[in-house]
Amino acid sequence: MLYLAWDIDGTLLLTNRAGYDALQEAISDYFFTKEPYVFKHTLAGCTDSSIIKEIVTDIKGSCTSGWAAGLLLKYEMYLKQNLKLHKGHLMPNVEKTLQYIQENNPDITNLLLTGNTTIGARDKVTEYGIARYFDFRHGGYGDLAEERDEVARILYTRLLIDGLIQQDETDKIIVIGDTPSDAKCAAAIGARCIIVLAGSEYKPEDFSDCPPWKIWEQLPEDPAEFIRELTEAK
Repeated sequence: MLYLAWDIDGTLLLTNRAGYDALQEAISDYFFTKEPYVFKHTLAGCTDSSIIKEIVTDIKGSCTSGWAAGLLLKYEMYLKQNLKLHKGHLMPNVEKTLQYIQENNPDITNLLLTGNTTIGARDKVTEYGIARYFDFRHGGYGDLAEERDEVARILYTRLLIDGLIQQDETDKIIVIGDTPSDAKCAAAIGARCIIVLAGSEYKPEDFSDCPPWKIWEQLPEDPAEFIRELTEAK
């Protein structure tokens, strides 16, 4: 069995800032702020847990579990609303690739490895019509850990616990993402990584610190070619 661990934003789909607007609304609602919150760095590759902690600490001076949980719940509420309002889209060749795998490759399972929360991840792939292609139970999500490497280790551990892979079978996991964080979290568990640049804000040279297995401009037009690329020797 081969496990494909997909990032969501910039890899599977783009929401046209639905998440960003939902976060701004959540901050305003939860902390009664009037001005938009100004982030100090890109959110690409970050987990929702780390983003929430940074916001709460910045606004309140420290971060309690209660404040973080409250803001996260508000965010998930507004995210669901904003996903319906914003005109985002799936990335090129995503749906036909997922459908091809489901129909032709029973030895390949699609998982999610994302900075999104468990609920946020499910809401996004549901809104864009691709939820049916994923095994949600064994995914890694951004409400489970602040660091992306730890999220990857959670996914790996879930597969181990259920006996789906063995300790020395990390080559059966392929992380598919669009940021250096995706490449680094794959390396943290000894998995291969494919970077797809179609929805990324990064360039190939930005991955020099942790080179992925492959870098593509976009998913192949022919899903059969995608499968051939996955199953070639490491």
